[in-house]
Amino acid sequence: MIGIYKFIIISILLKLVNSKPILKFNSNNQFKIVQFTDLHYGSEPESDVDTVYSQVMILDYEKPDLVVFSGDMISGYLDPFEDDDTNYWKYWNLFTEPLIERNIPWAITFGNHDGEGALSTNEMLKIDQSFDLSLSESNSVEMHGIANYVLKIASSNNSKEEPSSLIYIFDSSTKGCSKLDWGCIHQDQIDWFKNTSKNFNKTDSIAFVHIPPLEVIDLWNKYPVHGNFSETPCCFDNEFGNFVPSLVESGDVHGLYFGHDHENDYRGDYKGMDIGYGRKSGEGSYSSKKPLGARVFQLNESPFTLSTWIREVNGNIVSQDVHVPSDTEQQPLQCKKKDKYSKREKLIFKVVGSFLIFLAVVVVGLIGFFGYKFYKKYEFKKQYQELKKYTNCIL
Repeated sequence: MIGIYKFIIISILLKLVNSKPILKFNSNNQFKIVQFTDLHYGSEPESDVDTVYSQVMILDYEKPDLVVFSGDMISGYLDPFEDDDTNYWKYWNLFTEPLIERNIPWAITFGNHDGEGALSTNEMLKIDQSFDLSLSESNSVEMHGIANYVLKIASSNNSKEEPSSLIYIFDSSTKGCSKLDWGCIHQDQIDWFKNTSKNFNKTDSIAFVHIPPLEVIDLWNKYPVHGNFSETPCCFDNEFGNFVPSLVESGDVHGLYFGHDHENDYRGDYKGMDIGYGRKSGEGSYSSKKPLGARVFQLNESPFTLSTWIREVNGNIVSQDVHVPSDTEQQPLQCKKKDKYSKREKLIFKVVGSFLIFLAVVVVGLIGFFGYKFYKKYEFKKQYQELKKYTNCIL
């Protein structure tokens, strides 16, 4: 009897272990990835509807093998996430449903706004991992961030046991990043990458993170890029580790992609590695001033090549203009500093400030009202006394 129970338990465990999808190059030696970034669910119902529509259209146009959510899936600083845990499940179901309906696996990393509500990024990661199609993982070793991991893409050749390509996911939702505290990649995360790259014999790969590195400005200043520089990057510098130089030196990472700065979507070759922005995929938060869309990647297995483009919700594949470095368009090599106060704190200050102004107006109005009544009463009393005095003189 005990043996039967053991068999049932082992069968269930094996099913759970094997229930996750396996990433693999297709028979044409290709593998396609869609990057959804800065969805910002939870802003307004109308915005969420537009965002779902954008996801659905892009998935149907591209039919990817994998989706990478590269941070800020939700606006954690808004009221829906303040103290109601159930809203996290609601919105997680909302932005993953288009993928579930199409049986497309996904992986996530966190942005600077995901963890600003009631739940930590660790708790949100557990929610995400409860979905059968989620390939998201937690750290395999102790380091900064929660979701630093690598995904393996199997070869189209069934006889090959080693992965043919890799996808590195870096978690930049970290603290202790000096005044540029949007989040950053720390040295222990870089050390993890170096060890992992070595263990996989420097297998060809691409990487995703939410916060852009400082080098994205250097890219614009010194190298040809596809796309436009539309806002100062809220990036991180190399004070806590040489992230991009380490990837470039390794030589196996062919592309690094990120989001965060909603208006930017340019990319280019930086010292032999393609780096660049995705396209803002959600209607929530501030606008990109462009149609919603996503960056798409097609990997070819042998020899390894990487091609990328932006697909918009209207179906257009964006033809991004080439920008050649110019002395007149040089940007300061420094990241935009984070505001002292968070959006939630600013909202609180705004509400409290408005209330205090209203209260001050009411108080001033009451003082004026009762002061006027007192003044009229005083004037009447004064006139009465003078009249009485005048009457007594006559009598």
